[in-house]
Amino acid sequence: MKNSTLATKLMLFAIFLTVLIYFGVNLAAYFSDPYTTTVAYSYTGENAVTVSGYVVREEQVLESEGELVYSSRGEGERVSRGGTVALIYPTAQALADANTLRELTDQMDQLQYARSLASGSQATARLDDEITRALTAFHGSLAAGSIDAAADAGQSLRSAILRRGYAYSGAEGLDASIAAMQSRISEFSASAEADVTRISAPRAGIFSGLVDGYEAVLTPKSIQEMTPAGYREIRAETDISSVGKMIYGDEWSFVALMRSEDVKRLQERDKVTVRFQKGLDRDMEMTVSSISEEEGGRRVVVFTSDRYIQLATLLRHQNAQIIFESYEGVRVPRSAVRVDAQPVLDEEGQQVMDSQGNPKTRSVTCVYSLWGTTARLKPVKVLWQEDEYILVAPDEEALREISAEKTRESRRLRAGDQVITAAAELYDGKVVQ
Repeated sequence: MKNSTLATKLMLFAIFLTVLIYFGVNLAAYFSDPYTTTVAYSYTGENAVTVSGYVVREEQVLESEGELVYSSRGEGERVSRGGTVALIYPTAQALADANTLRELTDQMDQLQYARSLASGSQATARLDDEITRALTAFHGSLAAGSIDAAADAGQSLRSAILRRGYAYSGAEGLDASIAAMQSRISEFSASAEADVTRISAPRAGIFSGLVDGYEAVLTPKSIQEMTPAGYREIRAETDISSVGKMIYGDEWSFVALMRSEDVKRLQERDKVTVRFQKGLDRDMEMTVSSISEEEGGRRVVVFTSDRYIQLATLLRHQNAQIIFESYEGVRVPRSAVRVDAQPVLDEEGQQVMDSQGNPKTRSVTCVYSLWGTTARLKPVKVLWQEDEYILVAPDEEALREISAEKTRESRRLRAGDQVITAAAELYDGKVVQ
């Protein structure tokens, strides 16, 4: 019994000693040659500055003294010359009757649409699909924060639901509803259309219901000649009575006061990317149309575009990023990038000799990544640098010179590679695990 107990103790001691030696060896190896890794991933780096400025268009305020106004055009809607953009009513009752008349007319359209549909499952299935699409559009607009788009989608949803409800009435019920609706429309038509003043578009253009007082202050001509002092004096006009404004042409601008050291990167007619922080959900390629003289280390810069003006009707004072350059590559820590001397190989993987018979080498900017249990050198070229990271891409020229064709792909850096960021000694093929 005692012998059995002693043997057990000796065996446990041997196991403990083995584990202790194992961890001791690994700990010693770590402190003698420690290494750490991180995952490389795809990234877009941008050379950009943030500025504040104003959106400028050719605009004309549609003035009016009336207060009981109904705008007959949507925001950003194109209007032909002479087209009605607003109606001014003489009394509150006339405006209320007109609103009722518009609702009745809309319901009449829904009734007539439902009446025109063939009865049966095919018609109702079509309406169900329309409701689903309208509901999806409404939800998407709300999620994107687009109030105008949500309002339009909501109206489409309401219309589809009304038509779906009318479809259950049957042909005879619909005919009776149409007759009753026509009678009500006739009742309100006379009072709603009496003594109405129509506001028409002086020229063909785009209607906007937002008048902010900058329409006559900021014009395409004035900003081309604006100085930094003039920019600081920009003030909106007040006490403007209007029913909206017309925007003419397809060209619009963004005028900003920038530091002279940032403007050094720009020249007139350059193309740059402008990213507005709100109100426009896309990057804009704009042209530098003018740069003012320097005053106090600042210059006025005007960026111009002839695209998407209908999406910019509500924009005025904006913060935006001016993106000079954009780089897409693989992001790695700065500590992972090294410069090593590597032998030049031919396509068969044989070392190339110089004229004196010595092995030919070249300096290679590279990173090392895990390849199984070894470190694999991967040549890279630097695209962009920040304090903590470097954006790189595979160096195709170096790949051709230091790697045989059959192994070239294994030396190409890709997103997802485990790159080595720290090691006391590192070389191609070193066993690290």
